[in-house]
Amino acid sequence: MKNDDPHFRTLWYRVLAALLGAAFIPLVTIGGIFSIYAVSIFKTRTLEMLVRDATLRQWHLDRFLQDRILELGWVARVPSAILTDQERFDAYARDLIRERPWMNDLAIFDLDGNQLAYTGHYARQTGNYSGREWFRKARDAGSCISDMELGNRQLPHISIAVRGQGRLQDLIIRASVDSKQIHRQMNPEQKAFFSANVFLVNQNGRYQIPPPSGGQIMGPSDIGAQDRFDGIQTRTDGDTILMTTWLQAAPWILAVHYEKDAVYAPAVEMRLLSLWALLIGGFLIVCFVLLTADALVSRLEATRQRIGHLNRQLRRSSFMTSAMELGTGLLREIIDRLSSITVAAQWLETHLADNLTPPVNEDIRQISESATVGRERLNQFLSIFDQQTSMITAVNLESVVKTLLTWLQQELTLRCIRVEWEVENDLPEIRSDEVKLRHAIQNLLINAIHAVNQHGVIQITLSRENKGVAMTIADNGPGIPEAEREKIFEPLYTTKSDGTGLGLPVARDVIQALGGSLILLQTTSAGTAFRLFLPCDLGASPVVAGATDANAET
Repeated sequence: MKNDDPHFRTLWYRVLAALLGAAFIPLVTIGGIFSIYAVSIFKTRTLEMLVRDATLRQWHLDRFLQDRILELGWVARVPSAILTDQERFDAYARDLIRERPWMNDLAIFDLDGNQLAYTGHYARQTGNYSGREWFRKARDAGSCISDMELGNRQLPHISIAVRGQGRLQDLIIRASVDSKQIHRQMNPEQKAFFSANVFLVNQNGRYQIPPPSGGQIMGPSDIGAQDRFDGIQTRTDGDTILMTTWLQAAPWILAVHYEKDAVYAPAVEMRLLSLWALLIGGFLIVCFVLLTADALVSRLEATRQRIGHLNRQLRRSSFMTSAMELGTGLLREIIDRLSSITVAAQWLETHLADNLTPPVNEDIRQISESATVGRERLNQFLSIFDQQTSMITAVNLESVVKTLLTWLQQELTLRCIRVEWEVENDLPEIRSDEVKLRHAIQNLLINAIHAVNQHGVIQITLSRENKGVAMTIADNGPGIPEAEREKIFEPLYTTKSDGTGLGLPVARDVIQALGGSLILLQTTSAGTAFRLFLPCDLGASPVVAGATDANAET
């Protein structure tokens, strides 16, 4: 608070609390709701992205396995003479394996499980394979992708087998694929989250491809045995999110583990950003509220001071009114006495003129004239305080100004102020309220006298302009400071210790009520000029050329 006045201290605290409450309650409520809603939407969209990521991995692996079955199907169309002859098969299969790096080896079996031909990276193992599960399924169903197995060489691999129908006999074509090829297909380059742990389990819950974080091939997993389901299942367990889905090409479950901290890291950042936004917004609001409350209370304090000043002026005006009521009676008594002196002087001139010397007659004449002039001046002065009905009449503006200067002549003489006139010839009369107009011009002249103070000049210009009469009152006083120019027409604003702050506001209101305008024409360190315009006809209110808002003129 700039004005630390105890009178408004409690009000300042109340205004501050009310503004802070009105600002922070909606901010915190709306911000909290928006933050919770935004985080909820983000989590929902993130889960949708995780589902798409798991679906993409499933699609890549399914397509890889289905393409391998199709390739073996093309091999099955090769003539049986080539497939069953080891030498000819070696020549054919070596090129085939070199072109297809996913193949570890390629073997041909008859329907009884006997190995007829073999080519691959390992030594040929003879024996009967009719007891192998993949063999039985390929023979019965036409194709098969086996679970992960060690085989005779104790190396983990899967077997992909298809049954080919030849002219002479049906054959089983089998290729083995190691776990690295499968793992590579589960992690495509276009994956959404690089921090995911991907693994495969069979329908009994045993690892086919274990996760990088731990587990053994063909060892038990945490998923356990599951029945086939459609789509993707989502399970949240502690700090991880697990997505599971069945492959279409093989009886395996693709499982993807996501770390919550990595997945929801942007949500945490969003909350921190919302918190920072709340803190910064709260700081700005506090600053704004402090400035607003301070400005409001400061204006209230300034208004209270102006009201106190106005109360003092009203008390002074009340005292002056009471004094004038007493003074009016005294002045009327003086007028009566002057009237008696005038009558006595005239009687002496009439009846004793022949008996008196010339010097005495001249003295009597001067006494009579002085008494008459004094009575007229007092009558004019008292007429100002008479309650007169507002009346629109023809008014000679020059005559009104001269009358006012006559009343102010003694003040002008004592202050050594010279009045310079410039009046246009044949100045028209205006229809206006002479009493109100005289009061407004009187305020302007008194302000000019106070501005000049002593040994100065007041210039008055009267001219015809735009179906009316314009008057300029200029003085060579110190001028109006720039900081105060916008306030001079505000009621109760004054820079004088004994001023009321009503002179210029009342003058402008009166002149505007009479259809005219009053503006601050110019003000510099060399003086101030006010410009007054009044239309000849009170019903017409033409726009004065160059007349703009007082603030713009200054």
